[in-house]
Amino acid sequence: MKSKLWKFLTLVMLISFVLVACQPSPAAPATATTAPEQPVVEPTATTAPEQPAAATDTPAAPAESPTPEPTAVPPTITVPAGATKVTIFVGFGTGTSPEQQAVHKKIQEAFNSTHDNLKIEFLTVPWAERITKFSTMLAGGMSPDIVMPIGVGGISEFYDEWLDLTPFIEKDKYDMTRFVGKTVEIHNYPTKGVLGLPMCVYPSAVFYNTDLFDAAGVEYPPHKWGDKYADGTDWTYDKLVEIAKKLTIDANGNDANSPAFDPKNIKQFGWDGWDWMNVFDVAKKFGAENGTGVSTDGRKSLLMTPEYLAAATWIKDTIWTWHIRANSEQAGAFYDKAGDPFGSGLVAMWEIHSWMSYAWPSWTKAFNWDIAADPNVVGQPIISIVDADTAVMPKSSKNQEAAWEVMKWFYENKQLAQLIANYGCLPADKDLSKSWVTDRKAENPNVDYQVFIDAMAYTTESPNHEAWKPNYTKINDVISKAFEQINTGQNLDVQAVFGAADKEVQALLDDYWKNK
Repeated sequence: MKSKLWKFLTLVMLISFVLVACQPSPAAPATATTAPEQPVVEPTATTAPEQPAAATDTPAAPAESPTPEPTAVPPTITVPAGATKVTIFVGFGTGTSPEQQAVHKKIQEAFNSTHDNLKIEFLTVPWAERITKFSTMLAGGMSPDIVMPIGVGGISEFYDEWLDLTPFIEKDKYDMTRFVGKTVEIHNYPTKGVLGLPMCVYPSAVFYNTDLFDAAGVEYPPHKWGDKYADGTDWTYDKLVEIAKKLTIDANGNDANSPAFDPKNIKQFGWDGWDWMNVFDVAKKFGAENGTGVSTDGRKSLLMTPEYLAAATWIKDTIWTWHIRANSEQAGAFYDKAGDPFGSGLVAMWEIHSWMSYAWPSWTKAFNWDIAADPNVVGQPIISIVDADTAVMPKSSKNQEAAWEVMKWFYENKQLAQLIANYGCLPADKDLSKSWVTDRKAENPNVDYQVFIDAMAYTTESPNHEAWKPNYTKINDVISKAFEQINTGQNLDVQAVFGAADKEVQALLDDYWKNK
């Protein structure tokens, strides 16, 4: 049974709605995947930035008792005279659990036993210590040579530290067409170049409980991206609300369409999407310039633009007008039963990323489920919001040529397949992504995992919702606190709430740029 502490922290995380990417998972690596990163800061090479607030992010894979993260261990391998050691820093994402470290050790041994002039060593740091440890290494002239896995948010934490890989790619004529969909673009920054080779992708889709659909006599949502719903109408968020009302049931068995429906005593919800995402993640779906909360040039708050207000208003209405989604108090029932809303069996549809793979086995034991395509906002293109992990090289690495050789070795199919399995993610590599579906089908043949592969054609966020912006952590905190007022019902005036937040965000942007 989950601990009370875990339930409490998870509920706090739900309320916070903090911007996310990839946090380490304590679960077994064969099925665990990354949970999103916490808000980030803008450190310098010589200053260890402040830590983000505790218990404000997406929970990693739950365990019966949380597994303590390992303490950072200094390099210990013996390097022969004349050989170069390449250090791989692990801590910005998944990969830190004991089981995952064991896989890294096997990969390390395999490389070192077959290379005379190059040796590698994984340096694992607890996720909560990554900022301090990495800053200290940079300040002390002891930069690691590769950092992996790391998401877009992690790259933003040390935005000016990463090396443009373009010269290496061009020199070796490295085949970038091997990667799926838009994954290369995610790690290609207009002013920075190609900062990483795509490794893991985590697109969003709609998980749905087929048992609840069957009991309510509701047709399933479409699996093909861009297909219409079963009744021939477009698969939009308007249609999602329509069917979610039929799937939202109160204690007396009334659905949300019934005049007798009791919104204060709901026992089953039709939808619970975007819990561990944020309003600025999804604003792009409503036509926003991007999903970062600020303009692409980092100078203007977007919170009072029509697109952001529409996104916030729609989410507010799912909770307080249509009652298809739990408010923060009602969501407590989810965590009495499971470590995530969908796993509770009390939610019919949940739009979230594929990094929920760590929970799939427990879902399968509890109920029947499947995967459908995301809807679109009327008049807007279909968008699957994507998180992504990569491998990067610090500019301050003293072994850049050697690190590139090691990185290429990691991306050979044999080693890359081991890393993908270890991180529990969908591969960015086209060939490995095909076997990913086959492997998942062996676990549960009734689930259409191809939906996630097809989603890669719809990951059109540019820049990514986790991309850098000035005063990164402070701005994320302002927006999260504003949205918390709506989620808890403290203040349902979207114009007022976001108007106040807009002023705070703009002040933070102006303060940043006045010193530049």
